Amino acid sequence: MVFKDGTQTDKVAVEYPIGHRRRREEGTTVLESKFQRNLLTCFPRARAERILELCRDRDELEAMPVNEFMDMLTR
Repeated sequence: MVFKDGTQTDKVAVEYPIGHRRRREEGTTVLESKFQRNLLTCFPRARAERILELCRDRDELEAMPVNEFMDMLTR
């Protein structure tokens, strides 16, 4: 920033963490990848992929009874 008297401040970079709302699009990809990796630590691949697929489809997820969704998340 340059002031009226001609002096100026050093350039300041403002960096937002990956979860910040200004980085939502970038953060969504990272979060989805993390979710998938963690699902694979708990469930067989086919089940983990089904859970992820369901979470990507809002209409299908909202139409599913809660107890059925919770059953998918229990071992």
